[in-house]
Amino acid sequence: MGYFSLPDEYLLNIDYILKRADNSWMKILQSEFNISKKRKSEESRKEILHGVMFGAIPFDFFIEWLCHVELEGNNSVFIYEAEENDFLSNITIDELYEANQQNVVPIYELNPNTLNEITLVNVKKISSTEQLLLSFAAPAIIHNKKNQNSLEFKKHIYLAYIVVDFDMKTVNLYLHPTSGLYSICTIPKKRELDELAWLFMKYFTDNILKFTYKNPEWLHEALSQISSEYFAHNNPLIDLKVNSFLDNCMDEIIETVSFFDADVKKEDSLLRIKSGIKNIYESELVDIHNRIETNIKFHVFLQQSDRGATQYKANSRGKTFSYAESKDIIQKMSEHAELFNIGIVHFVEDKQFPYIVKKSEKYFSLKKYTTSGTEKEVIDDVLRKLNEYKHEIESIYSYGESDDFERRIDDAKA
Repeated sequence: MGYFSLPDEYLLNIDYILKRADNSWMKILQSEFNISKKRKSEESRKEILHGVMFGAIPFDFFIEWLCHVELEGNNSVFIYEAEENDFLSNITIDELYEANQQNVVPIYELNPNTLNEITLVNVKKISSTEQLLLSFAAPAIIHNKKNQNSLEFKKHIYLAYIVVDFDMKTVNLYLHPTSGLYSICTIPKKRELDELAWLFMKYFTDNILKFTYKNPEWLHEALSQISSEYFAHNNPLIDLKVNSFLDNCMDEIIETVSFFDADVKKEDSLLRIKSGIKNIYESELVDIHNRIETNIKFHVFLQQSDRGATQYKANSRGKTFSYAESKDIIQKMSEHAELFNIGIVHFVEDKQFPYIVKKSEKYFSLKKYTTSGTEKEVIDDVLRKLNEYKHEIESIYSYGESDDFERRIDDAKA
């Protein structure tokens, strides 16, 4: 199959999808096949089409590239884990690829006016990362302002992507925040794309790979750990002084405080007072001796707890909190409620990629905090770093459960 063997209606379908290719996505073909870049995006698209027509760009390569045109946009990523312990253990990438390759409908056969159901348009093996990338097209409606008083509704092909990660044992759904998106498969879009994620996951579990969603409970602990690492002072001198203060001064201070009120001698009161005094002293030492920077996976700019009712935002306007003040706020939030959302910054050389990490009962999501696009490799790197926290946390809990079990056996023998 080649470009000139396609009927006119298929060529129009290719033009329809190609119009969504931005400069960063076109750069892939321009670099790979030495296609000249033009000042205007429209002219660059024409150059790419000419490359396809005259064989400079292989047709199959072009069609696969076209299917992925919105893979690296300002996506929301939804990460699903399986309840089944043997998930992905009984099937290989090659087997899953072969099972679904035969169900692919070429994207050039799809037209927004005739598409009426979610359709698989591409399956790609990414051997270097043990991933299978599946591309889907879904019928959608978008609306644009025709004038000040009316909206124009148009049929649209919405592209979504699912990555089956055999290394991390997850299924990751990529949804693009299309401008003016009104509905997908007749389901209206609300404020967030979360309300539409189930459409693609239902298709996936019904037609490609069945599994049961698992509550990612480890994420609360991971988010707390990320915050703790970011706000840790890492200064051994401060630790030394704090420990000396606790050993030599704290008992005398508590005795003096409790002298004025007998109720203060209650255990919970004493613990709160000790913690408060320690934190005040440590915060002053941080201001005096400064924190020491270390290599950490993420920086933190946002933290929400108690279902988002309590929020700390590092980049708010106005006078900012000091490091010590921020640390105190974060610590109190962590102590009194589970973390719900956290804003992290991932660094790649001199670039910053801010994301909101949010936990749900059936998945957790990764949402870009800015409108810029992101390479898939960056998303993969963030998810792998989060996965490191998961393994660390689950291994600790697994060890603790094993230790408890062994103690129960010893008690029984006694």
